[in-house]
Amino acid sequence: LTREERAQAAESNIFALLDEKQRDFISFVLSKYVEAGVDELSQDKLPILLKNKYQSFEDAKEVLGDEASISKVFIEFQKHLYGGRIA
Repeated sequence: LTREERAQAAESNIFALLDEKQRDFISFVLSKYVEAGVDELSQDKLPILLKNKYQSFEDAKEVLGDEASISKVFIEFQKHLYGGRIA
């Protein structure tokens, strides 16, 4: 599968588990994944993705919740993207 096909196939399963704000963030992450590849899904990239989307980590926390919640969403959606495997 191409990255775009993988993202589209997983999107309905992923989005069913998320609220609107989380879906918006994961949609942003998926667009970066399609553009740049699996490296965008690295846990090390999470702070950069949050800053790119929300301008600051504090703003991201206001929208998405605490750091643990954000990290959990970021990791959990990858299980759907890769059928249980995390990048």
